[in-house]
Amino acid sequence: MAEVARQLTPEEEKQAIRDIAVAAEAQTTICVRRRWWQDWLEYVNQTSTVNDGSSSEHHGSVSSSALKKPSCIDNSDLIDEAVIEDSAMGIELHDTLVEGTDYILLPQEVWNKLHSWYGGGPVLARKVINTGLSQTELSVEVYPLRLQLHLMPKGDRSSIRISKKETIGELHRRACEIFDLTPKQVSIWDYFSHQKHALMTDMEKTLDDANIQMDQDILVEVFNIKTEGGTSSHQENGSMNNGSLTAATSHSSFATSGGLSSGKYSSRNGNSESHFQNLNTDKAYGSSGVSTRGSTCGLTGLLNLGNTCFMNSAIQCLVHTPEFARYFREDYHQEINRQNPLGMVGELALAFGDLLRKLWAPGRAPVAPRPFKAKLARFAPQFSGCSQHDSQELLAFLLDGLHEDLNRVKHKPYIKSRDADDRPDEEVADEYWANHIARNDSIIVDVCQGQYKSTLVCPVCNKVSVTFDPFMYLSLPLQSTATRSMTVTVFTCDGSALPAAYTLTVPKHGRCRDLIQALSTACSLQFNEKLLLAEIRGHLIYRFVEDPMISLSTIKEDDHLAAYKIPKVLKKTKFLQLIHRREEQGTGNAQSPVGWKPYGTPLVSPISCDDTITRSDIQQIVHTMLSPMLRTKGSGATTTSNVSVVASNESHTDSSIADPRKVDSGSSKPTLSQKLPLQLVDENNACIDLTVGDDKVVKLSLSSMSILVFVDWSQKLLASYDTNHIENLPEVCKYVHVSKKARNEPLSLYTCLEAFLREEPLVPEDMWYCPQCKERRQASKKLDLWRLPEVLVIHLKRFSYSRSMKHKLDTFVNFPIHDFDLTNYVANKNNTQRQIYELYALTNHYGGMGSGHYTAHIKLLDENRWYNFDDSHISSINEEDVKSAAAYVLFYKRVNNDRSSANNLCPGTVSIVAILGDYGCCVAVNRRPGTVFRLASHSSMLPHEKSCPMLSSFTSRAVIIVLLINYVQAAPNVWNFLLSAPNTNAYVGMGFSPSGSMVGSTAIVGWIGSAGATSEMKEYYLGGQQPNLVRQIQSNEQGLPISNSTMVVQSNQIYIAFQLLTNQPNSKLVFAVGPTGRLPQAPNFQLTEHQDKIATTLNYASGQFQTEGRPQESLRRSHGVLNMLGWAILMPIGAMVARYMRKWDPLWFYLHGTIQTTGFILGLIGVICGLVLENHLNANVSKHKSLGIFILSFGCLQVLALLIRPDKSSKYRNYWNWYHFGVGRALIFLAAVNVFYGIHLGKAGSSWNAGFAAVLVVLFIITLIMELRIWFKK
Repeated sequence: MAEVARQLTPEEEKQAIRDIAVAAEAQTTICVRRRWWQDWLEYVNQTSTVNDGSSSEHHGSVSSSALKKPSCIDNSDLIDEAVIEDSAMGIELHDTLVEGTDYILLPQEVWNKLHSWYGGGPVLARKVINTGLSQTELSVEVYPLRLQLHLMPKGDRSSIRISKKETIGELHRRACEIFDLTPKQVSIWDYFSHQKHALMTDMEKTLDDANIQMDQDILVEVFNIKTEGGTSSHQENGSMNNGSLTAATSHSSFATSGGLSSGKYSSRNGNSESHFQNLNTDKAYGSSGVSTRGSTCGLTGLLNLGNTCFMNSAIQCLVHTPEFARYFREDYHQEINRQNPLGMVGELALAFGDLLRKLWAPGRAPVAPRPFKAKLARFAPQFSGCSQHDSQELLAFLLDGLHEDLNRVKHKPYIKSRDADDRPDEEVADEYWANHIARNDSIIVDVCQGQYKSTLVCPVCNKVSVTFDPFMYLSLPLQSTATRSMTVTVFTCDGSALPAAYTLTVPKHGRCRDLIQALSTACSLQFNEKLLLAEIRGHLIYRFVEDPMISLSTIKEDDHLAAYKIPKVLKKTKFLQLIHRREEQGTGNAQSPVGWKPYGTPLVSPISCDDTITRSDIQQIVHTMLSPMLRTKGSGATTTSNVSVVASNESHTDSSIADPRKVDSGSSKPTLSQKLPLQLVDENNACIDLTVGDDKVVKLSLSSMSILVFVDWSQKLLASYDTNHIENLPEVCKYVHVSKKARNEPLSLYTCLEAFLREEPLVPEDMWYCPQCKERRQASKKLDLWRLPEVLVIHLKRFSYSRSMKHKLDTFVNFPIHDFDLTNYVANKNNTQRQIYELYALTNHYGGMGSGHYTAHIKLLDENRWYNFDDSHISSINEEDVKSAAAYVLFYKRVNNDRSSANNLCPGTVSIVAILGDYGCCVAVNRRPGTVFRLASHSSMLPHEKSCPMLSSFTSRAVIIVLLINYVQAAPNVWNFLLSAPNTNAYVGMGFSPSGSMVGSTAIVGWIGSAGATSEMKEYYLGGQQPNLVRQIQSNEQGLPISNSTMVVQSNQIYIAFQLLTNQPNSKLVFAVGPTGRLPQAPNFQLTEHQDKIATTLNYASGQFQTEGRPQESLRRSHGVLNMLGWAILMPIGAMVARYMRKWDPLWFYLHGTIQTTGFILGLIGVICGLVLENHLNANVSKHKSLGIFILSFGCLQVLALLIRPDKSSKYRNYWNWYHFGVGRALIFLAAVNVFYGIHLGKAGSSWNAGFAAVLVVLFIITLIMELRIWFKK
């Protein structure tokens, strides 16, 4: 069967593996050497071949000859031969392997098929395990836990591999098996750092849940056994013989980027043997270090658990962020969101909070962050194990995870974003920020999130799209990453020069036109020439890069580019591609040729489609292209002078040859003494020998823009030409280390920020859908900072990754420690506050991509002193030592300059005049910074009617209450409010509502006692319309984020003052005044129903108030119009149709039914609107409501009457007619009366009365005319 399988074609093999991979549900995967897998992919993905004359076109080129079938699978390079094989867990792998680079993972079924075809091995099986809360969160455990078992009291030691998902019971069983013990004799201990941490007794608990880490020590303690000295092996204090275990300490070192530096640490957990021995001394780090057992808070180190310095450095920076330190040291548990599907059910926040408290506790030894790392690995498996990781990637995940775990929004609303549509940027930005806050509200958002403006411009229609997006940190490119070096080799088609390679500096995210422009200047392109850019793959032209708008990001660093100088004036041109081939020999016998295979770089020459081309013409064109490489006679050197002209007996290089379009068909052809072995590929993919039939005309293919010609380089021909110039085409970019001079040149952080904000085209993989073109476009994108956070995190992009390489930039960035001024970089000019920041923490990365180490520099703000946090080692440093080329992630805190802040506050006074009646309110709003605007409580002093359009309707019955709100910004995200109102022997309340309505709001309510001697102020939650649903918020419950609340009474005015903490751009405010004389009473202080209320929206940035006015106005209008139209207009018209159009039978019946049904439906909707309106208003409209329901009941009876209508011949038909006509007329009359009554209650004005009365008069006149007509006829 294996022999048959090996006869499959590459396409059949690919399809077979694809079918297996789609159907496979892997429980076990196999590690396979990536190099072998890549060879197999190239083998099965190859296209049709060109071998011994057979060819095909692909992008204007011909693919290479068939690739060899891969040899047997060889995984030996993945195996660590120095480690003894563990029979239970399989063969040991090298610890430094990287998935995707060194190996790939294949399902068991795929491996079985490949192994049946190719054989080889060894088999490196690894299990698929569950890594998260969901059963679908699976990953492959390539490196199971490696544990060091220590037997007490004998001192024996053994290393084992075991899955982290195995139970403690399985570990217990294997330990007994290894040391030949019975389970009852043994207890096992978590022996991290050679200290007894916990007795492992829960046999069902997994090692992952027990926080067991890679390369950890496990103590296997045998009790009730006497040693040779007669002492018991079980020691109560958990100590042990240091002599037996010190020698057993592991010496494995894993100095990789993101891990430990290779010269400084010797064990995987970051502590050497001497370090272990010195842990019991107070001066563990020598005189130059700072003991973490000191009394100063915040100077506690973190133990390295094995390549976890990347995590330790990031954690220390977050822990020393003042806002986070204060938040997590207080009671933050009430904000944990356990229902958030995007979060980690609060476990990540709890683990981080617990770790932060330990690090801020006084007098502690270095903390081992094992519980936190276990939670981190559970929710982010990429950070599990002891592999190297990026500190910034961890920081990004941690901030996102903490935000979701602490999101105060329990149910995220769906909000559809709108484009700017020429609206002011301030309005759009506030709208986007409000939408963001409506779904994302946490301490992380309060502290770390800002907002930037993103502008996209379509390159075709110039459509501009503006959006405002939040950001958590800024990833700034270094100066050298804003540009890139590209190497392109230029070839001529007229034989005027040898190929020349040019290395150019172009914008990294530029377009091909930038490359062509730079290359034109470098190669001194003439005015009548142009460059044709081509990408070379496999010694063939893969594609011509003709579109100048193509992004340079599509060209990878290991690609090969060639540019061909061609005349600019050519039209209707095809390109002759000269493909070089040479004969390859077999590996077993030098005399057995494999075939002609492409090599070198193709050459290109234009050919006019209008001219007749013969085989001899093609020979001359090829001779011209190859002429610069022609060797001089009797010498192996190439001709360096006059390379464009060759001896007359070799080639005639006059202008007709240099420009193939001008070959004179009537003249005699030049004689070539040596014809080149050329083969032309025709449109049928057949090869034509061009060495014979000089005068035969070549038929050009109409379907292809290229003419493919092969030149076969024999050894004899190679003796005449120097082909070294076409053999080694350089890569686009060969990475070289930055010179010492370049490294020493200062690079400002401001320069990096400007590069980040610079306009650039989108990459092709992320093109923008233009709503105007209705197509995806490679738009230009421009970023601008709009709203800056309290803590600004800046990531310097030192690591660069490409398809073939990765490297680190050691560029020194001169970043400011003090007075980092971003004022001029903020596009929101309405915010006049200076944006000044100060550095308080940063992470450093030392070393390169292959090995490296992370540390943190942190400033303790209380001491105003800088410290270096190097895992568990902490030492004081000078401020000038903070700056280095290792700086990676910078943490800046906003500076609150008291003097500048006082000049740039947003004070405002809002006067709200509420005209409060049974159904409505009117609001006049005024805001003047720094002033107080008061309104008198007399009707003659009310604002002009233009600013309060509903005033005239309510002045006669209005009760005027003046509410005065004074607010001022005390600090970023902190606002002081002062609410004042006259004392009317009623309570006054101000609430903050998510929706703008009373229900669901949280309010602060104040009142003066009936005796006038006491004042009360309390918080309430309005859960519904009824008083019993309004409850007082107790001290142990979460209320408004306010502080410093107080209430005073002066000159018969109530003043309520408080301080609000909010990062939202606006707040929806609701106000209410209770009924006079009905104050809340002890002990429950139940609020009575308020009758006067108002709602408005305050924009903190602009100070503008958007008053809701009459909140139920639209609902009220809908209620009136629908009832008026349905019951009082359509119903009478339907009745008139039934009475006066009977001669048009059966038209009258269908028309009558349609009109009455429409009127009933509209009336029903109107009644429903009325019920909803009543629920909102809490008004006394019982008569209006009862009459409306009575009318609705009559309508329902009329509908039922239609269903039971007797036949015309029935004796009951007359009774039915009397009933139907009578009820219908009564319904119409009552409906008209109720509409007038509703207009009266709603104070809609005389215009509504006059309009409805006019409609009824018209209907009455028509009815009167029709009745008179019937009477006269009788």
